[in-house]
Parts: sequence; structure tokens; C-alpha cells
Amino acid sequence: MADAANRSGRRQFWDSRFSEPGYAYGEQPNDFLRESCQGLAPGDALSLCEGEGRNAVYLARRGFRVTAIDFSEVGLAKARALAARHQVEITTVVVDLADFDLGYARWDLVLSIFAQPASAVRQRLYRQLHQALRPNGKLVLECKVETDGAADNRYPGAQILCDELSPLSISLVREQERELNEGRYHLGMKRTAQILAVNAAPVAAAP
Repeated sequence: MADAANRSGRRQFWDSRFSEPGYAYGEQPNDFLRESCQGLAPGDALSLCEGEGRNAVYLARRGFRVTAIDFSEVGLAKARALAARHQVEITTVVVDLADFDLGYARWDLVLSIFAQPASAVRQRLYRQLHQALRPNGKLVLECKVETDGAADNRYPGAQILCDELSPLSISLVREQERELNEGRYHLGMKRTAQILAVNAAPVAAAP
């Protein structure tokens, strides 16, 4: 009962935020995503906790076949509207990350931009990435860091995240204070972790 109430409260929070006029985090893609996708061949992309669509639409405009998931239908409706405005298509799925399965050899790119699930949900998803990414598939991740190093919270540091992403190969990792300029809710100096990981090992056998 408590878990259901917590989920309902979080969904109401995000539905309310995404119901506000305009786009809460702007319409432009995250700059680490833009940096990481230079020269990347289009393929099948999954965006976790996509919200209002700024990153999914950017990838679709670059030729990716994008599936955007979020538990807020309000946010995903705005994502579809943004895609239509840019004359691209994205697939949207309303689902809680706690209930989502990444699938097997399904994705060339998985995007996690400021998706901050509970630690148990995050760790379960990260364990699935090796099977879910195709060979040489990539993960692009940026998240806030608000912790002294403990893994059992939503905001761990880069080293903990890298450990949890094993056996993916980490090709870039940064933890830094940087200035965000993403809509009205991501403004000013924030500490973030940025990780680019690659599925360099053979994909594990299907279960």
C-alpha cells in the first residue's frame, strides 16, 4: 500500500509539473547527449524518463527510431506534440521504470538524462543493460549527484554508477560542478555525473 501511494504521489507531482505552460526543461536537447551523439549512426534508441520529449525529438531528428518512456502521460503528450511540430515520429510508452523490462538485444542506444529512480530500480535496470544493448550499443547517462557516496539513494556519485554498470565498458566518465541551462527547473550550478558506456563484450544469451 505504501509503495502504491508513493508511486501515485510521484506521478501526480510530475503530471502537475508537466501541466504547466511551456516546457519545464526546455525544448533543446541535453548538451551531454548532443556531445555524445556526434558521429553516431542512427538506430533503435530508448529514452528513460523522457518527460516532455526534448531529447527523444532530438534523436528522432537525427534519424533514430526512438521509444520514449515515462510514467506521466501528460509529459508524453507534450513529447508527441513536440515531435509533430518538428515533423518526426517517436513511440511513447506510459510505464513506471519499476515495472519496465529493457528486453534482449533491442537497443543501439539507451539514454538516461536526469532519470533518478530509486536505487533498487536503478540497479535492476543497470543489470539488464548488457543483455538489452546490441553489440557496441551505447548508454548515455547524466544525473545529479547529491550524496556522500552511498549507493542506496537516487543521487550516487560517478564511481558507484560505473560499478553498477559492469560489464559495460566505460569510455567516458565525469563528475563535476557545471552550469545547467535547461528550461526553468534546471538552471545554475549543479553537480552531475556524466557517463558514456559501450557494450563491448558479446551479448549474453537470451534467458
